[in-house]
Amino acid sequence: MNLLNVFSNLTSTDSRLGFYTKETKERIPEQPGCYAWFLPLWFYHSDLNDFMQVVGDVLDYDKKPEKEANAQFTWESVKLRVRRVTRVAKIQPTQKIRSTWERVYADEQAREELQQTMLEASLLMPPLYVGKTENLRQRYLGHVEGNNYHRNDFHTRFTEHVSTLKLPIDVSDLLFVCIKTEQKSPHPEDDLEKLIEQILMRFCRPPFSLK
Repeated sequence: MNLLNVFSNLTSTDSRLGFYTKETKERIPEQPGCYAWFLPLWFYHSDLNDFMQVVGDVLDYDKKPEKEANAQFTWESVKLRVRRVTRVAKIQPTQKIRSTWERVYADEQAREELQQTMLEASLLMPPLYVGKTENLRQRYLGHVEGNNYHRNDFHTRFTEHVSTLKLPIDVSDLLFVCIKTEQKSPHPEDDLEKLIEQILMRFCRPPFSLK
């Protein structure tokens, strides 16, 4: 398959790939497909360290960060309680990077240009959640509204997590990216959306998806 043919029409109206926000939700196709939610890189804080910290904390969600295990010896056993170490590296930016940030942030025009670039770069971040559905628009609304039309674990987990972080953002503020999957397998029993979803989940390891 020619790579150029796949990616040459991403912005055309007939592209199978779509990028949506709450302002463009009516354009989401009512078709089967796979989708992912991304955290927009808004400047949640003016301080670079605080900004990096809050983004890292959102990505660091784990439903069960603590586990218990038994270590069995010959005559006795020891119960251990272990806690997963954060997967987001807490690396502080250098002073040079901080100085550049402070100069750019202090200049209104430069700050707006940087903000636009950061928002565009949101799609280079790890996805928060990956899923598949028979109706992309319906699934979008289900996640945003938190209704019970389908299992809505993502809405619950995300809302509770950002509430704990005291971050004023909800599911409707996230970026919704989807791929329509019109292709049909010659084998009717195959669920291509499920196959794609499971492959993507193992590559991306989205924190709010269940393994």
